[in-house]
Amino acid sequence: MKTKRAVWQIILNIVLIALLIANIFPVLWMVSSSLKEADELFSTRIYLIPHRPTLAHYQTVLTEYGFGTWLKNSVVTTIGITILQIVVSVMAAFALGYYHTKLNSFVFYFLLLTMVIPFQVTMIPNYIVTSKMGLLNTWSGVILPNVANATTFFFLYQHIRSVPRAYYEVARIEGGNALWTLKHVTIGLCKGAISAIAILTVIESWNIYFWPLLVLSKPEARTLTIGLKQFLDFESGNRWGPFMATATLASLPVVVVYLFLQKHIIAAFVSSGIKG
Repeated sequence: MKTKRAVWQIILNIVLIALLIANIFPVLWMVSSSLKEADELFSTRIYLIPHRPTLAHYQTVLTEYGFGTWLKNSVVTTIGITILQIVVSVMAAFALGYYHTKLNSFVFYFLLLTMVIPFQVTMIPNYIVTSKMGLLNTWSGVILPNVANATTFFFLYQHIRSVPRAYYEVARIEGGNALWTLKHVTIGLCKGAISAIAILTVIESWNIYFWPLLVLSKPEARTLTIGLKQFLDFESGNRWGPFMATATLASLPVVVVYLFLQKHIIAAFVSSGIKG
């Protein structure tokens, strides 16, 4: 019995190691390619450590392209989407959990229904509205259409509705209004869930691609994800070295944030009931 269990444990470890390598290898290849010279990039041999490491691709990105502007645009839009999306979702989830009306179920299922509507359906109407409001090539044009998110709302609602009604009743007896209850009771009890979904929202907002691609056409308005497209040109040729260098630099902020906030991130996911 112990032998059989040990064999299965070995097989499981091998599978996990294979999955780990499959996930890490593309990242290592990206960093390695950003340090390789042109002739090494197109070599038929596969190796991670460059024979002649160079920072020329990084110099090209930082001097010949608007990397600083792309980075600033990505940071601003990511912060804007995250803050507004969390605020709107928390208030919506609190309203449905705090106030009991006949329309609660209808509103909840209506919002839930929007989760199954694909982006391609709302893409054109959102673009027309954004264009009519004069928000093309602006931070607001990227942020505002992403403020309301049914997935974020549903996640927070599941946690907020688990707050015992007795806490709300006590707050009312003590004279606390809805805003005071939201701030001191609901948010206080659901900080783990809010932190967890905020982390996921930051990652999703940082990597958002299709919507900025539609509304940001001017070079000075592009984000990092759209900036990467500048290195892919099927007529003049793809610049894989600068492309990999930009991709590496674009990944650094998320990696740095994770390294500094690793303990808090894990604690947030654990306290919110998310594993992994």
